[in-house]
Amino acid sequence: MARYEVAATVVEHQRRAANQYELILHAPPIAQSAMPGQFVMVRPLRTHAPLWRRPYSILRANPDKGVISIFYSVQSTFTELLSLKPIGSTVQVLGPLGTCFQPVRAARRHILAAGGTGVPPLSFFAARLIPTLQPDEQVLILAGARRRDLLVGLDEFRALGAEVRVATDDGSRGYKGYVTDLLAQALEEPIPSAVYACGPNRMLKVVAELCLKHGVPCQVSLDAPMPCGIGVCLGCAVKVRLPDGGVWYKRACTEGPVFRAEEVVWE
Repeated sequence: MARYEVAATVVEHQRRAANQYELILHAPPIAQSAMPGQFVMVRPLRTHAPLWRRPYSILRANPDKGVISIFYSVQSTFTELLSLKPIGSTVQVLGPLGTCFQPVRAARRHILAAGGTGVPPLSFFAARLIPTLQPDEQVLILAGARRRDLLVGLDEFRALGAEVRVATDDGSRGYKGYVTDLLAQALEEPIPSAVYACGPNRMLKVVAELCLKHGVPCQVSLDAPMPCGIGVCLGCAVKVRLPDGGVWYKRACTEGPVFRAEEVVWE
């Protein structure tokens, strides 16, 4: 798939939650070809400082308007630079990159499990998936965060017609506990399902174990360091199982970040 490097113009810059923002960028070639689960490499300035770009999952893409958006938390000098970008300024963007989520058409229920800041690729996936559903198919969103003010995207999921179940670590909204607890409950329901998940890797490991236990197909978007984003530096190597029982490594930036849960060697 083609990738493009563009000086994307900031169209909107919105606060979405505590210390979390959505950056909407005019990047027509990326918007035209982006698929749910893919990401872009971003640099806030034209200079090489900061030296490395950072990867961000695509939250939404509108080919008609030529815009994409990314979601980020202000946690470092890099994200502080992003937070200072005004409307009309530009951001260097490379993408779309990586693999995408693939709907499991044998499933009657598609469970999208998002932990922490794992919402963006699943929001994009839901927006593309739901219009293609058959009458007997449904989408269930499981969203988890440490506390209620860190939950994002719930209204957008509901506007698409999805059922939404929420968990917070402190019980400030929805179920008190982890989003994986909600998944365990959902998998006990007798509905042929498929699971698509994004969040911290420790969460994804539990998701994979639950799906393996129940014989449910599962795709996960891994969180891996990606210094280059194009498969050169090998900084994002992920250990995977081979069909013959051996192990090997795949690059999360090119052969991922979306993997079948059963192929990942969880450590």
